[in-house]
Amino acid sequence: MQTIECTANNHQPSWPAFFPIRACLIAAAILVPIMTAGPSRAQAPKKASAANQGRPAEFPVTVGFGSGRLPINVAEMREAILAAALSGDVKELLIPIQWNELPPDFGAKPVEETLLDWQKQSHDGSGREMLALLANILAGPYAVRRQGPDVENAKIYIWPAFAELPLDKLTPPLEVALLRLLSVAEVKRMKKARRYDGFGLAIGADGTWHAFKRVRHGETKPKP
Repeated sequence: MQTIECTANNHQPSWPAFFPIRACLIAAAILVPIMTAGPSRAQAPKKASAANQGRPAEFPVTVGFGSGRLPINVAEMREAILAAALSGDVKELLIPIQWNELPPDFGAKPVEETLLDWQKQSHDGSGREMLALLANILAGPYAVRRQGPDVENAKIYIWPAFAELPLDKLTPPLEVALLRLLSVAEVKRMKKARRYDGFGLAIGADGTWHAFKRVRHGETKPKP
């Protein structure tokens, strides 16, 4: 499975809106482009150092494909959400939702109201358009972002990976994955803005489903 790591540069995705990143200083590293044989790293273009910009450096973002290297808790939650989406029944999502101590963030409305809205807005009242989108998102690449020094438990797994990456610097495999998820018109629009603003999903390292909602860049929200 391919993995990529890149450092967040000027691109500031909205996922920190759910999970504010506890930035800390990291040693400067030389990162090399992705190789098909295994994990690799790519460094964003150098600009002013984080210290000179008045903010600490951020942890790198790792990008992965498939589910083979996901922690078991994350993999189990992903599989439960994916199974619910593929069932074609919106109510099946209540199963993974109820695995949480608190419901995931589905946006401005509570989860139950959001599911009803999906049904009302669909062409046949089933809400299957959103289920299909959810399934497609989980079938694509994901990003792993660390929030603190705890290597294992401070990680957040984010689908699609594009929510964490500048869209003008994608590798060919990521370009294909983006085109599988979005229309050509949507890709052109988002690439012009250099950021993804579609729906995204996040799962914590402990398997908690944190959110599924449209990515909003620049908003600030407290950590769940």
